[in-house]
Amino acid sequence: MAQSFTVQLDFGSHRIEDVTLHWGLGRSADARRDASSRGTDIEVPAVVELLDLVAAGALTAEQARDKLNRLATAINERMDRNYEEMIEAMEQFGSRAVHEEIRFDDRWVYAISTDSIPNSIKIGVAKDIAQRMKSLQIGSATTLKLRWSARGGFPLERYLHEHFNSVRTHSEWFDFQGCPDPAKKIDEVARAFLQRYAEEGSTKH
Repeated sequence: MAQSFTVQLDFGSHRIEDVTLHWGLGRSADARRDASSRGTDIEVPAVVELLDLVAAGALTAEQARDKLNRLATAINERMDRNYEEMIEAMEQFGSRAVHEEIRFDDRWVYAISTDSIPNSIKIGVAKDIAQRMKSLQIGSATTLKLRWSARGGFPLERYLHEHFNSVRTHSEWFDFQGCPDPAKKIDEVARAFLQRYAEEGSTKH
């Protein structure tokens, strides 16, 4: 799931207060696919303030770059560890526990995209989709659209992530380029999963 972090950027006697970084929210360009900081985004006003310090000679561009790279890489590594620990914990329960987890987990799994790139889909989980959409929209420069949703919680989200791993771009984002109807494809896979492991499942578009 997407998460936000608030940090201070210190450069000697200069400090940029309350800088917000988002993990797992945006989709980086393919040209930056191998960057260690890929997956973590920073608010534009903080970048402008940072550039002002560089322009004023308070710090060098290299110092700014290294600070942001180290910070983003640390966040990425932390979130990767958290995700791996969650997966390992779930695997310890076995198929029966997975069945019960889905049965009682009524959180929504959702698929969203932007109008400009409709085939770039984020698959996440939330108790309140409307509230999650509002939170995600704050950090997005383009309008986000809900393409699909179904109850199933973390087990369903994890299954979809694994099923579509071959088209994962990073974090919770997947590239359905060439797929005429990504929402329909996701729904088919989700329904098959819920039919197999859950006594009841409900879906909506």
